[in-house]
Amino acid sequence: MKRTNQIASNAEATKSAEPLVDADAINELNELLSQRRKLDDAVDEAPGQIAAAERELSGLRADLAAREADVVFVDDSKLAALQKEIAKLADAVDAKDLAVRRLKARVEALEARAPELDSKIDLAIGFVRVDANMAAQDVQAELAEELRSAVAKAQVIYAKVRALQRLVPMDRTSDFLISAYVPDLESCMRVNTGTGHYDAAPNLLAAATDETKAAEAELAELMKPITDAVHAGRKHRPYVPLSRRQPYIIKGSNEGIGGKPEAPPVRVVEQPAFKGYRIDGEYQVKGDQSGVRTRQAAATEMDMGRAIMHAADSARQ
Repeated sequence: MKRTNQIASNAEATKSAEPLVDADAINELNELLSQRRKLDDAVDEAPGQIAAAERELSGLRADLAAREADVVFVDDSKLAALQKEIAKLADAVDAKDLAVRRLKARVEALEARAPELDSKIDLAIGFVRVDANMAAQDVQAELAEELRSAVAKAQVIYAKVRALQRLVPMDRTSDFLISAYVPDLESCMRVNTGTGHYDAAPNLLAAATDETKAAEAELAELMKPITDAVHAGRKHRPYVPLSRRQPYIIKGSNEGIGGKPEAPPVRVVEQPAFKGYRIDGEYQVKGDQSGVRTRQAAATEMDMGRAIMHAADSARQ
C-alpha cells in the first residue's frame, strides 16, 4: 500500500491534493467493516428467527398429531380427505423443521467466519494506521513550519520584553518571561518527574534572530536616556561630612594616615661580665642553642643573678 499523495502548502493546493491516506486501503477497510456489520446483524437476528420457527414447528406437529388421531374416529367416506390433509401437514412439518435446522446451521457458519474476518480487519487497520502516521508526520512538519513563521512577530515582541527586563528589571516582566512559552511542534515533549513536569521542547519565543536582535537594539536606544539616569542613580551615595569620614585602610595593614608607626624603643641593660643578656623583662637562654635549660645552666644563671645583685649593693655603698 504505497502512498503517493503530497501535502499542499496552501489552501488552493490542499483542495486539489490527493488523499493523505491511500484510497484503496481505506476502501478495503470500509468493505471489511461493512461485512462485519452484516455478520453481526444476521447473528443478532438469528435467535429470534429460530425461536419463531420452532414455535411454528411445534404448532404444526401438534396439528399433525391431532389429525392422525382423527383417523381412528373418522368415517370411511371422509378418510381419504383426512389423509390428504395429514400428508399436507407432514410436508409442512418437514419444511419447517428443515428451516429451523438451516437457521441454526447458518448461525454456526457465520460465527465460523468471524475470526477470519476479524483478522483481515486488523490487518487492514494496521495498513491504514501506518499510512495515517506517515501522513500525520508530513502534516505536522507543515504545521510546525507554519507555526514558526506565525510566531516570528511574537518573537520580536518577546525580545523587546526581554531587553526591557535587562534594562529596567520589574517583577511583572520577569513573570511574563518565565510564563510565556510556545513549544516547537516537531520536538514538543512534556517530561513527568513524579512530583511535577517540565517541557523539554525549545521555546520558539526565545529564539534569537536578526529581527529580534534589531528589536532589542531599538528598544535599548529608545530607553537609553532612562537607563543612563537609572545607572547614574545607582552610583549615587549620600553625602558624608568630613568629620564622619573614615580614612581608607588597606585590609591587613596597620598603617594609618601618618604611615607606619614607629616601634617603641627597647631599653637594654648590658653588663660587661654578662654580655648578651637583656634585663627589660625578656629572658634569653644562652648555651647549647636548643632552648632547653639543664640543671647546670640553671645553677649558672642563679650565680650570675647573685653577682648582679652584689654589684648593685656595692655601688650604692
